[in-house]
Amino acid sequence: MPQRVEPTSATSGRSVGSAVSRRVPSSAAGVRVAGSAVSGRAISSTSTRSNSISGLSVWDIAVSEARKKRSDPQYKAEADKVPRESTVLLVGTRAAGKTTLLQRFLDREDQPRNTLALEYTYGRKTGKTLVKEVCHLWELGGGALFTALLATPLTTRALPNLTVIIMIDLSKPETIWSDLEALLSSLKSELNAVLEKAPELKAQLEAASWNRVGQDHQDKAYISPFIVPLVILGGKYDIFQDMEPESKKVVCRALRFIAHSNGASLQFFSARDAGLIKKSKELLSHFAFGTVESKSLAQDYNKPLIIPAGSDNLQTISGNVDDSSKMNYDAWKHTFHAKFPQKNEEKSALPEDPGRDPSYAEPDVDNLRAQKDEELERIRREVGRNSARWAELDLS
Repeated sequence: MPQRVEPTSATSGRSVGSAVSRRVPSSAAGVRVAGSAVSGRAISSTSTRSNSISGLSVWDIAVSEARKKRSDPQYKAEADKVPRESTVLLVGTRAAGKTTLLQRFLDREDQPRNTLALEYTYGRKTGKTLVKEVCHLWELGGGALFTALLATPLTTRALPNLTVIIMIDLSKPETIWSDLEALLSSLKSELNAVLEKAPELKAQLEAASWNRVGQDHQDKAYISPFIVPLVILGGKYDIFQDMEPESKKVVCRALRFIAHSNGASLQFFSARDAGLIKKSKELLSHFAFGTVESKSLAQDYNKPLIIPAGSDNLQTISGNVDDSSKMNYDAWKHTFHAKFPQKNEEKSALPEDPGRDPSYAEPDVDNLRAQKDEELERIRREVGRNSARWAELDLS
């Protein structure tokens, strides 16, 4: 009678699922059948016997090799490392290119679509190391409309390895200051609420924030560093570069001031420029997976800005102003508003009916909805007819 033989795992010794088990004829009774470590297919008894000539079965050889590998100090050092997790939160102006940036970073070719509220994805670094490196990627859509959702990604567990990226639309200077002001205020408020319950973590993050800027920075008295790494990313540089020089100068200097006073990095991005895409991917890779930070520095307003945190100073930002300290937040706000009166968008970012947006098409769900819509319309017609009949009745 045939018997059922269950292969065992070469690494843990636990039984493997029945999906890889096989039946062997009675003539093969006593022959050890194992699952292939490469493809998961069962090895024939002929192959097993050919490997057993030396007196060792396939499993004996596999166990011996596994033990040798585990005794290797380098293998132990890699296996004992704790998986590295990081979090990147991307917020900013509507349609500034946030989704496009994430897709470029993850090497995805999908057509970008509007982010309705808060969306999550993740990236995993591939390599020879045994340590798992995962980056949790959160994108908040709708500009500053849905900042109440920030409580989801901003947790005490995520804060030690969190980076915030604020993406603004360089092609719309009339919204830059108001968007930055609203988003920074919401982020600081939410972070303060979380850190009130974790004073030790707050102290650690504050110390780290000053290390990013530099404890002995010449502008230390005028800097209030953001509690976690912050990047201000200017999108649609391909449109911005064609603006008249004076407008570009005002925008660049104002952004440099805001970034510098918050201890943030500042960088420009365009989905139409391969060089800027590469720089932005390097930036994300540094914060997501701890790769080496780029040492590039570009402060010329006629070129894409690349200014790491702590590498700027108020004297060069202010230009010809003798006393750079006079160019404080209110002074820069007045200068920027005088050049670009700000507009606040209050309308909802949601389309009239997201369910009918083709970019969110789901055939199975859409077909069921179409059936329900037909049923609802039929019921409405029946109710209308019944109402008309009741109206015609004389109940007096």
